[in-house]
Amino acid sequence: MQVALQALLLIAVAVAVGNNMGVIAGPAAGSRILRQTTISALAIAGLSLGYLLEGWKFIGAVGLPRDAVEASFVLAILILFMLTVSGFVTSITQVFVGIYIGYLFTCGSEATGEILKILGFWCVTFLSSVIVAFLFVKLMASRKARVINSLLVLKLASIVMVFTTAYALGANTIGFVVAFTGQNAGDPLIIALTMTGIIVGVLVVQGQRGVTKLGSGFYGLRYASSVAPYVSTLILTEIGTQFSIPLPMSISIFSGMLGTALAMRLRLISKRRVATYIMLSWVLPLILSIVFSYITFKILYLGRI
Repeated sequence: MQVALQALLLIAVAVAVGNNMGVIAGPAAGSRILRQTTISALAIAGLSLGYLLEGWKFIGAVGLPRDAVEASFVLAILILFMLTVSGFVTSITQVFVGIYIGYLFTCGSEATGEILKILGFWCVTFLSSVIVAFLFVKLMASRKARVINSLLVLKLASIVMVFTTAYALGANTIGFVVAFTGQNAGDPLIIALTMTGIIVGVLVVQGQRGVTKLGSGFYGLRYASSVAPYVSTLILTEIGTQFSIPLPMSISIFSGMLGTALAMRLRLISKRRVATYIMLSWVLPLILSIVFSYITFKILYLGRI
């Protein structure tokens, strides 16, 4: 593995983790049910374990020639860096899929059935996460589930949810990033680089503005309501991982929070802010990734295609 690609992998993992700290920590941080140090420790442990145990399921998910891999990583890092600084939580999975689509267009290939399957799963995820979170909050509000609302139980539930969400992100997102390199996920060097990137992403990059955005940027979370978005995210992400489908977890966590708000009958959510967030965090990054990728590979492969 070339030194340049090693450095790009480490940086990509760090930026991806920092950017997605909003997914891992948002609801818990927004409700202030857990301390930041606790969240960071749970995030590192969950991300690492998820990658080590299930990241291999994305081996062979993407096949790019060697000269296209480094260009893809540079593009992904630049796009994610701009979004992270701006406080928008956009999964590196979404960016890489956009880059891959741009590459296919450059080579004269049509979007394959696999890409359509991924995009379809994302749409289903958005709707499903709203429904799952809505039903979960309604269940917690029932008389039979009042015990769930005790502070101790909610703290324990939040600890479990933060860890397992980080685990799911490590398996799905980090596993997909490593698979994009075309390298063996079990290689000791790859593991060391990935683990280092995880630690740097949690402790240094952090993506604090993204945490705030998904934590309390749209509405104030109560202790009980902070659990619901995690539940919907975990279920849908694990389903995607088992079928080797990369999922931008920000879509699931955000739509889960919308489902929570609907169940709580909150009317203070600004539709304009929600629409703006969706456009800037989901639609725009995907379009930018496709366009930048197409232009980049057109230039690199000029005269060869």
